[in-house]
Amino acid sequence: MAHVFSLGLRFQGLIAARPQAVTVASLAAIVGISLALGFYNLDFLYGAHVDEPTKVALVADKPNSYFHPPLLIVLARGVVWLVSASSDLDRLWAGRFVSVMAMTAASALFYLVMARYIDRLQSVIWSCVFASSPAIAVHAHYFKEDALLVLAICLGLHALVRLVERTDLHNLIYLGIALGLAPSAKYVGFLNSVGLFAFALWYCRLGVRGGALVVVAGAATILAVLLVSFAGESGTGLGDVLTGLARELRHAEDGHDLKEWVWAGNGFTHLRHHLLPSITAMTFLIGLGAICLALVKDRDRQVAAFAAAAIIWLFALELSPLKIVGQMRYVLPVVIYFLLAAGIDCSRSVAIRSRAGAMVLALVALTVTAHAGISYVRNMNPGKDTRTRAVEFLTANGMTNVVSDYPIGHPVAQTWDYEALASYDYLLSLRFERYLRGGELRAQDSQVYELASMFHCLDGYAVATISRLYGDYGFVAPTVRIYDLKRGASCIPAAKSRM
Repeated sequence: MAHVFSLGLRFQGLIAARPQAVTVASLAAIVGISLALGFYNLDFLYGAHVDEPTKVALVADKPNSYFHPPLLIVLARGVVWLVSASSDLDRLWAGRFVSVMAMTAASALFYLVMARYIDRLQSVIWSCVFASSPAIAVHAHYFKEDALLVLAICLGLHALVRLVERTDLHNLIYLGIALGLAPSAKYVGFLNSVGLFAFALWYCRLGVRGGALVVVAGAATILAVLLVSFAGESGTGLGDVLTGLARELRHAEDGHDLKEWVWAGNGFTHLRHHLLPSITAMTFLIGLGAICLALVKDRDRQVAAFAAAAIIWLFALELSPLKIVGQMRYVLPVVIYFLLAAGIDCSRSVAIRSRAGAMVLALVALTVTAHAGISYVRNMNPGKDTRTRAVEFLTANGMTNVVSDYPIGHPVAQTWDYEALASYDYLLSLRFERYLRGGELRAQDSQVYELASMFHCLDGYAVATISRLYGDYGFVAPTVRIYDLKRGASCIPAAKSRM
């Protein structure tokens, strides 16, 4: 312990002597960690993520429905053009490359924000916690908008702290561009942009002129992204964007077939099932303890601001019934603000009472979180994937006429219609836990309870259950259960309706 603490003091002395060199070295380390984790198992099963084939088609020539903003597709098309990609696999790699680079840039910006509040050593450690967390490491692998949303939020925070330090033309435009990129990455990013803009108006006293400049820069950024998107396709326009946005708003209000209403007693779903696995329970407890210490004992306003942002994001997400247990992408904004608050608190409130204690807590958080992040990414190896193991099990046991109830990245028949199961001999299910859980929730559609009953019935005809430690995180190694439909034919809804 004393040796570790002495190394920390030596590092602090080096920082004081050569701050710029240390900043460059710190950024290089963080970027290196992000890139290493991002490119590790980037050949994750194509088709296992249900949205990736749609993104690939949009990059090729399919007209955009604008159910999601176009920034991801615009950037992926740019990469495809640069490397002269022509196949779907090449387009997939282009999209995943965009996500890796976005998460890497976000990790670097996270460090630059944190380094403005606390010492460089703690900034490096907590930035590595962020970069190696399951939330960031795993979502860097998907051709999906989430990585760009994380980047846009971190960019907005960096622009805001620069504006707090100096309110000038360059920083006002920088903030506007960052705030415009967030809704261009993901529609929900508009909420974050509104929050940061309101804070900038109040705290930085921008006035009408400064506020207008930020708004104009943000609007120009959104417009530029849309124009580039329209230029890359034919037959689309602003009407399609408005239709897509309206559809997403209805989706957020209505949810999926399984709805988790707060008023029905299903609160804290995101906290329990998504935030804790995304940063680990240990890091959450360390961060929560440090935040409480800073707020109760030290009345730290900066910590209060970041903690409040995390709580507001979490509360807003919990209000929507749009929740799928196991889909961690929803809480990515919460992860950013929570880890910023936790890192600042650990370096301030804990360190003023015990520098060694603050260092130990930071290193424990890094060790536990990095272990989880690396373990999840390791399980993205196609050969270790539970879906691959399930297909191998079926082949080894001569089981044919198989259907899956979710895309698995392998050439197996797939259906969303459970009444169609009567035509098959075996069901490879990734959604059984979803409906078994749905059967225990209140205020669901009748179909949810019917499917819960079906899976309870099929439990007596389960052939195998395949799972992995450090699985069931997003699309990483989900638990797969194989059912014998020949013996369990009476459980299928279509069969029941004929009885």
